[in-house]
Amino acid sequence: MRGADGDPASISALGGTLRGGAGRLADHVHDLNAPAGRQVRRGEADPTARERDLLTRTATELDAVGGLLQALTAATAESAARLRALEPDLRRAGLLLDGPLVVEAPGPSRVEPDTRLRERARLQELLNRITSTRARELARLRRELERSIGALSRVSDRSRSGT
Repeated sequence: MRGADGDPASISALGGTLRGGAGRLADHVHDLNAPAGRQVRRGEADPTARERDLLTRTATELDAVGGLLQALTAATAESAARLRALEPDLRRAGLLLDGPLVVEAPGPSRVEPDTRLRERARLQELLNRITSTRARELARLRRELERSIGALSRVSDRSRSGT
């Protein structure tokens, strides 16, 4: 992850912060459960049921989003490591990466043309696997984040409406 994607350490830290906040919200729900239980046992209405439900739903989604951000960081690190693992073979074959493509390095090469061609095809296939795995993981994370955004939006709407 570079540039617009953000700093992996910061993204992971944000995920940890969200998960910590979710834990604190869950603690608040726990703190409200005992007094609410006493009131219900006395035959009184549960004054905090709505708030506890909203806090529980919010905590659940914050924990999920925090986990997704941490998973994004782990997936990014894994992809970067897989790309780095290709570098020795690329150098030996006189090849380099140009975005999503394996291309011949500029200048003369000491590698036999047939060998370089075979290695280029093999390394391109490996690069394609890394790229497609990353794309699938990012798509999965995006779907889960969109689900959480919708859930948090519904909690927010419900909270504002008082229902």
